[in-house]
Parts: sequence; C-alpha cells; structure tokens
Amino acid sequence: MQQNDFTKFVVQAFEDLSKMFAEKNEQYATGDPVANFRTGARLRYGSACNAHMYEVAKDYVGKHIAHVYNNDVYGPKVEESLADIAVYSVIMLYLRSQAQNEVHCHER
Repeated sequence: MQQNDFTKFVVQAFEDLSKMFAEKNEQYATGDPVANFRTGARLRYGSACNAHMYEVAKDYVGKHIAHVYNNDVYGPKVEESLADIAVYSVIMLYLRSQAQNEVHCHER
C-alpha cells in the first residue's frame, strides 16, 4: 500500500466512523448524550461524575478489545469491534476533558 493509499484509507475510515457515531448517537438519543455511561457510572459507583463515566467507558472498550484478542484478523465482527474501540476512544477523550473541569469525585 502506497502512502497516498494509506492516507486515503485512514481519512475515509474517520469519515465513516463519524457517520456511524452520528447514526448511533441519534438511535440511542435520550436527551443526554452520555446517558449509557451516566447510568453505568451510577450503577457501578453510585455517582455519575465524568471520571466515573470514563471508567465505565473503559469497560465498554474492554469488551471489544477482548473480542479482537479472541479472534484473528479474519475473525467475525473484528472490524466492527475495531470501529467501536475508535469511537469509544474519542468519547473517552471528551469524558476526560470534562473530568479535568470538575472536582474529583468520590467512590461510594
């Protein structure tokens, strides 16, 4: 693969991920863009601060990382898991940025 093909592939993948995120975000819309992470944090920690939502997001990513490790490059739904890891990583960048602006939360 030439450098130009590599760059085109990566840029296209980011565009595809952006579209996938927008579709899933609308599909799961509840008025709270981080509702799943917030609920998960409340269930796990009794608190829904951004740092706890970040920890819950790591659990979501971990499930997909395990799937990738349990399958080879040709495994079923590996591509889907890799895409989900990429999207969760960006969501985690957001949660981390928000956590920087709040007082440290306390575990229950």
